[in-house]
Amino acid sequence: MQPNPDKQARVEAMLGELAELGLVLARELARQAQAAEDPADTERLVGAFNKTSRAVRLTLALDAKLERDAARLAREEAEGAERRAEAARQLAEQQARAARHAAFDAPPSPAQRHKTRVRNLLNRLIWNESEGDEEAYEVLRDDLDARLEEAAQGEGFADIPVEVIARRLAADMGLSGELVLTLPAGRKAAPEPALADTG
Repeated sequence: MQPNPDKQARVEAMLGELAELGLVLARELARQAQAAEDPADTERLVGAFNKTSRAVRLTLALDAKLERDAARLAREEAEGAERRAEAARQLAEQQARAARHAAFDAPPSPAQRHKTRVRNLLNRLIWNESEGDEEAYEVLRDDLDARLEEAAQGEGFADIPVEVIARRLAADMGLSGELVLTLPAGRKAAPEPALADTG
């Protein structure tokens, strides 16, 4: 249960006031005991002084205990918050690692494999078009990626031969140069079917 700060402040104020009153009373009892002429009065006043001063000491000790308890609770709350934050951070790291592993371990889809092959086929043309300028190359790569993403949304994208997609994208991007296809022995380049417009 969390301590109530307002109540705690009120209790501390009351203890402070009690300690002050007890101190004033103890001083008065000490003065009267010193001034008393009758030994019985002196003994009675000294006994009252001892009880009052003991009450003052207990009040001060209780006030100090409450301060220590409040400091301990604040420290424990801070440590608990720190532990919770660390646990949340570790959990987030574990989830991120698991997501990265899942993405890495998941086999690429047919469309992803198709896009990778098209990208590889067009890479040389893009490099030649950029004339070795890395910034221009990156711009053309980004353009190709955007066009590939759009083309991949079309129905049957993974069924269209890679070289057909590559030729169409090269034409749409205005890439010059000859597309170099490496085909298995005996296989002919496929005819060009319709492809979603990426221009």
